[in-house]
Amino acid sequence: MDLRLTDEQQALRAEAAAFCAGVRPLLEADPEWRRQGMLSDGDSSAVNRALGDAGWIGMSWPPELGGRGLSRLDATLVEEVFGYHWLPLSSYLLSYKTIGAALERFAAPALVEQLLPPITRGELVFCQGFSERGAGTDLGSLTTRAVRQGDSFVVDGHKIWTSGAHLADWIYLAVRTDPDLPKHRGISVLVAPIDTPGIEVRSFATLGGGTLCEVFLDAVEIPAENLVGELNGGWAVLMHTLDFERITAEKLGGVAWLLDRLEERVGSSAQLARLRGELTAARLLSFRAADTLDRGLPGSATSAMAKLSGARLMQRAADAVVDLLGLGGLGEGADAALEGRAAGLYRGSVGSTIAGGTTEVQQLVIARRGLGLR
Repeated sequence: MDLRLTDEQQALRAEAAAFCAGVRPLLEADPEWRRQGMLSDGDSSAVNRALGDAGWIGMSWPPELGGRGLSRLDATLVEEVFGYHWLPLSSYLLSYKTIGAALERFAAPALVEQLLPPITRGELVFCQGFSERGAGTDLGSLTTRAVRQGDSFVVDGHKIWTSGAHLADWIYLAVRTDPDLPKHRGISVLVAPIDTPGIEVRSFATLGGGTLCEVFLDAVEIPAENLVGELNGGWAVLMHTLDFERITAEKLGGVAWLLDRLEERVGSSAQLARLRGELTAARLLSFRAADTLDRGLPGSATSAMAKLSGARLMQRAADAVVDLLGLGGLGEGADAALEGRAAGLYRGSVGSTIAGGTTEVQQLVIARRGLGLR
């Protein structure tokens, strides 16, 4: 692949840029959008509704589900534009790009018809209940239990690092349904409204300036028809979800904005030239990963390459702010250097090589599934 876009893709990106300019007043009226390290990780219900009204959520889904029928590559190109304009995209990314992609592929038709249209309208927001204490990088070690009782599963456990749970309408849960099977084979995926009795959400602040949550599940009854995919076949569902999550074009858009602003302030430099070269490579890897998923090919290795290159680039771009502007480049507030955005990026970039799978995990995926090594 290369970076040359079709006329249709260029027009789509121009449409997305015009949308971003139109919602700028919503951002200025909502100071919370500035609180997250990489602003695409932030939340704004007003922006999410605007995305839905404009037809940007679910754009790669078929029209009967409220989508535009575009490719995943087209969506990735749009998300890069959104990131350049620093839209708060947490709800969009979780509900459409990652969880929605898995629902579209694995959920029963009735569940798809119930959940996907309101997601596309920006009316329904998901959070992702994966990680637990002791089961983050090693997700297969999760211990949250779901026991079948009649027409329901009864769930008990504890999730942590759950982005957006305090704002979500539904939760997408990885649970253990057969403790006697090997750990990757006894996992299933369930979805449930976040206000289901027995679900408690507690939030806490993060270094990046945003909010994460932990979710406690105490005898939570979830209807059996809310199973996503096969019983005990949840590992495939989870990996498909992560294949989409790890394409982070929106963060590359934020890095592109940062490099443009740095060059305006300090002019050209060898350091910025190297970073622009890395950005070009990271973009290519993201586009390749999206195209791989569009063609229905296994995407774990290409998505891991995209995620790893983008995460490392975020950290090096954050370091460049200090190298070129000194500590004054990390001032906060709209009147600070770089509109105060670099400080949040600097803090948030610390976790970029951890969240969504550590650097070591991405390297293992690339080696094993991309290169066939053992």
